[in-house]
Amino acid sequence: MVAQTVTAGSPPVNNSYLVLYNISWEMYEQLLEVFAEHSVPRMTYYKGTLELMTPLPEHERYSWTLGRLIVALSEELGMEIMGLKSTTWRSQPQAVGKEADECFYIQNEPLMRGKLKIDLTVDPPPDLAIEIDTTHSSIDKMQVYFELKVPEIWRWKNENLIINILTNTGYIESKKSLAFASFSIKELARFMQPDSEKGENARMREFRLWVRSIIQ
Repeated sequence: MVAQTVTAGSPPVNNSYLVLYNISWEMYEQLLEVFAEHSVPRMTYYKGTLELMTPLPEHERYSWTLGRLIVALSEELGMEIMGLKSTTWRSQPQAVGKEADECFYIQNEPLMRGKLKIDLTVDPPPDLAIEIDTTHSSIDKMQVYFELKVPEIWRWKNENLIINILTNTGYIESKKSLAFASFSIKELARFMQPDSEKGENARMREFRLWVRSIIQ
């Protein structure tokens, strides 16, 4: 391992993440290998800056719920999808890397079906990624996704579901999803909120019934 000077940023109040500066691509890849079998920390790399994040329960609950809603919606619409959860996506030429909160192949699912190893130099990025914004980040995650050319990002921020679509210059907010073009995705937000009277599975059953009432 080549020695290098690493600078650490001030830790946040909630201690959920740590930022390191002057991190080479080689060191980033070595850290990915070291933590390959661990669910934490989650890493985001952007041109020499590395953020290590330990997800809080709020973050994980929203991520899990939105992922379940996407799976349920695809099933009710008769669509095939391929979920890759928090896979690490990276591009050495762009010097970026990101572990998505959840991600899916949808439009490109037939192309990627059955693949266990994915190489972004020849394979497309996921069609849809989820980004749960519940804490401050020192790295612009949308810029990382832009460098990776992920076509669509669903962001959960301030109790709102925001759809962002890739353009040549960045992401723009949209009322429509590319992956689920015929469906009003923003309506999913009301199924995201925790309910002390209903369990998670009960909410999913209610969501499926609602989807069926829309598409019939």
